Amino acid sequence: MSFRENRHYAAEAWVDFVNEQISKEQKAVMQAHLDVDCETCSRAFELWHRISQTAQRESEYGAPESAVTHVRNAFIVAQPLKTQGRLEIPRLVMDSLWRPAVAGLRSAPCVPRQVVYRAGEIVIEMQLEPVPHTDRVNIAGQVSRAAGQDVGLAEIRVIVSTPRVTLAQASTNRFGEFQLGFVPEKNLRISFGVVDGKELSIPLDGTGVRIFHRN
Repeated sequence: MSFRENRHYAAEAWVDFVNEQISKEQKAVMQAHLDVDCETCSRAFELWHRISQTAQRESEYGAPESAVTHVRNAFIVAQPLKTQGRLEIPRLVMDSLWRPAVAGLRSAPCVPRQVVYRAGEIVIEMQLEPVPHTDRVNIAGQVSRAAGQDVGLAEIRVIVSTPRVTLAQASTNRFGEFQLGFVPEKNLRISFGVVDGKELSIPLDGTGVRIFHRN
């Protein structure tokens, strides 16, 4: 076990002590050292003990599944595309699945899902809803500029596709609104043309289309 010159235990020794990665004999020796009220080692032990407790608490919390899936699918979207501008994957800032469902709606099969993405000043809001008794999904949304009092961006081309095929496409109206429907497939993405010199592309599997697939 390592010591410092003044015979206090080094930080790595207390890390091993807190994580119980030492023998019972060595643990007893270090505990006896604490019991003689060594102030320096007591502070080191308390510090690493608190860090260990914090790490254990943090491990009990997980990121929302939709956020994790969004990040994973972002790697698929980031594959080389034929773009006219720089590719950017907007950041997911709101997902209705992050909030507890209203009582009575938790098990409803066709509850719309709202998501909001942001890329700089550009805000993309979407509502995804399954079409009852079909495999189709409808998406209604708006592309706007947050810094301009939520002014919609017109004539933005919106495309739902896989790496191999285009499934649906539309253009935003003068309010920045769009609507389209399609049958989900694997590795979906929705792209928003070129906005401020960037092509915005979002992995749709990460926004909840996958949960609408039939078993």
